[in-house]
Amino acid sequence: MKVLLGTPPRATPRPWISFINVINVPVIVSAFELLKVKPPTDAPLHSLLQHSGEIWVDSGGYQFLSRGIEIGINDVAKVYSRFWDASTYLALDYPPLPSDDANTASRKFHKTIKVYHELSKVLEKEGIEVMPVVHYYRDEGIVLNALRTIIDHNPKEIAIGGLVPYVLVTRNTPKNSRWRALLFIAKVVKEFSGKVHVLGLGSPSITPTLELLGVYSTDSSTWRIKAAYGKVILPGGGERHVTGRRVNFGRRVIKEDELEELYLFLRETKFPLLENYPDSLYSSFEYRALINAWVTLMSKSKPRGSGFRLMYERVQAMVERIND
Repeated sequence: MKVLLGTPPRATPRPWISFINVINVPVIVSAFELLKVKPPTDAPLHSLLQHSGEIWVDSGGYQFLSRGIEIGINDVAKVYSRFWDASTYLALDYPPLPSDDANTASRKFHKTIKVYHELSKVLEKEGIEVMPVVHYYRDEGIVLNALRTIIDHNPKEIAIGGLVPYVLVTRNTPKNSRWRALLFIAKVVKEFSGKVHVLGLGSPSITPTLELLGVYSTDSSTWRIKAAYGKVILPGGGERHVTGRRVNFGRRVIKEDELEELYLFLRETKFPLLENYPDSLYSSFEYRALINAWVTLMSKSKPRGSGFRLMYERVQAMVERIND
């Protein structure tokens, strides 16, 4: 399964450069971040990122909404037209919140579908195809109706958004939300004949389960975020502190056996910067971020956390029953 690394377009480090000639690193950037960037004249995204590989562009709808910024079809279309050399462009979306009532959620779904159709028409003239986004919501009947309306437009790929609060079980999510969200992914994969991308669930704790479900791709920005908080991601998921920075959550400090486990994983998977381990782990954000990116892309282990491991085993059993 493909995992894309989310990144601001001008940020460092750039794993696709550090890992060049070792592994391919697909990348996803946000139109929100590109809005004020002046594109280079030649292959703008690839020049800007110094990346010859696969680049996706997300509409940045959630970022705009969370900052109270109104963004319309023409605004997104202008960004996509200026940065014309991406592999994939995601439609502008209006995600329902777990706390939204059914009427509010329905209005957001209707608006997302309407904008997808209109944006597709605008960009079709420039040869740009847009990937529609359908959001998970606790009333699955509303979501599935939206999905079928989108499928009628014959897209080659579909993205599922809004799953993070349900899978990570945040506030205002219903009981058993994690399992219900996974079953929803299974329904989408079964009903839709094209490729399914799951937004924001590229953690090694979750990707093995998504792969069992037949998901084609996912993405994650946590490789950078965790590194900024002084954390490293372990194979199979889980995060550990390696600096003395004070935090209010996830306070587990890395142990000697975990340092050794991480070293062995990096060595076995041929991490190209192993000579700096472990000293730079403690002192360098960039080095932690590169290790986190590598683990995110290369980890194939079963989830280590008990909750995510149980989720994986339940999905595995379900898939085996279906295939028997």
